[in-house]
Amino acid sequence: MTAPLRRRTALTALGLTTAGAAAAPLLSAPAHADGPPTGMPSQQVRVDRSGGVVATQGEREIVWEQVPTTDAAPDATLEIDTASRRHTLDGFGPALTHSAAWLLLRMPAARRRRLLQEMFSPNGPLRLSALRIPVGTCDFAPNEGERTYYTLADEPGPSADPLAHFDLSRDEGTILPVLREILEVAGELEVVLSPWSAPAWMKMNGSLIGGALHEDEETRRLWAEYLARAVEAYEAAAPGLHVSALTVQNEPLHDTAAYPCMGMSPEVQTSVISHLLEELDERGLDTRILSYDHNWDRVDYPQQVLDELAGQGIDPQRVGSAFHAYAGSADAVEPLHAAHPDSPIWFTEQSGTQDPGKPYKADFADGIWWMSNQLFLPALRHHHQGIILFNLVLDQDGGPGPATFTNGTGLFQIDESTGALTPNSELYVMAHFSRFVPVGSPVLASADAEDLPNVACLRPDGSVVVVLHNNAPARTLRVRAGERELTVALPGWTLATCVLTERQQVRRR
Repeated sequence: MTAPLRRRTALTALGLTTAGAAAAPLLSAPAHADGPPTGMPSQQVRVDRSGGVVATQGEREIVWEQVPTTDAAPDATLEIDTASRRHTLDGFGPALTHSAAWLLLRMPAARRRRLLQEMFSPNGPLRLSALRIPVGTCDFAPNEGERTYYTLADEPGPSADPLAHFDLSRDEGTILPVLREILEVAGELEVVLSPWSAPAWMKMNGSLIGGALHEDEETRRLWAEYLARAVEAYEAAAPGLHVSALTVQNEPLHDTAAYPCMGMSPEVQTSVISHLLEELDERGLDTRILSYDHNWDRVDYPQQVLDELAGQGIDPQRVGSAFHAYAGSADAVEPLHAAHPDSPIWFTEQSGTQDPGKPYKADFADGIWWMSNQLFLPALRHHHQGIILFNLVLDQDGGPGPATFTNGTGLFQIDESTGALTPNSELYVMAHFSRFVPVGSPVLASADAEDLPNVACLRPDGSVVVVLHNNAPARTLRVRAGERELTVALPGWTLATCVLTERQQVRRR
């Protein structure tokens, strides 16, 4: 993680389609006046002609309400081009960091199981479908003093086999048992592995903190072998796991943190990827490689890597790029996509933040606006095939762990003293997509405007889903997708999901 995002104050709202009375959710918000009055519904969604459900922030409380359809003349029309299909979406989810796994394992087993079902079940309220896993510890790990940070090969082996001591066993205390439970619930997941640092003995400074790989080609090959072994090891340790993608280095341009990190130039990364492709192929692994894994403001980095690999004749669908949003904007990837249209683009990290100087409701609203307007909607419009946020869960202090960034938030917060689970704003934003846009749905072309950013998708069942944020006062909006349309009375400053089924076909005389 690099610098925390800055949120812009905005009167914001959130939405989620549902119908009927909901069972008491596990992910419920605290019953205090400053918090939202409800958590995620715990029943299967039923879509009707209303086209959506929103939750709006009024002056005094955050409320959930059905968006009513209307026969009034629309103030604006959003046109969806159902014939123009763009990239296909592969999933949405969080990172299962060591801190998150540690917190989950401290929950009673039955409660943890119920929570994971609500989050990852294909028929649950959230339907998360992607997961990022750190290879070795990242900046969020339970504080164990000198043992806090580790890799999967902290000690070098003999010269004949430097990775002889490769070992995944420490993850049995955190990530692996939770990962197995998630897979039992989810069935299939898009899983991305990301390393924060190579073992200290592979690095010039001899430390997990900072530094870079030794400059010889053999060390680059060893790092590639280490990563390929990691794919094998995780798949062997978690039945049913298929590692979909692997990044070569988390945030390669950030090597000055006080936690595991490692600098890596585009030239070195290109060399490592070339070796890594060979290592994966030798093991019969079809895992894709995502270059870069850092912020939108330096698209020149993955551009250079992909250009050089293209010159080597590498299959463009095998190597793509991954981005974070701590700097830059999603539209920066346009030249990259134009040059390498067949290479996948993923979004792989963003933490929410908590401003201790703001009331809960204002901070919550700020997060809804930022996550929707600055991340999800623009990223999906600009070729990103999936979105993974950072920690699945953190405690009330933004931990546990020794990292200096303590105002970060996960998808939800657990109060270690009471056990209460509080959904954060990023969970609600992600649910608009994860719950209503199944894996395999193509993005459709749609009109875009600053006061109505939106993304439209075609679901496998033929219905059209439109997620939009009304950055304006209340208005009547018509959403039209081919022969289907609906008109809704849309509240102001609202994040909403509309579902257009065959029932919304317009009968023309």
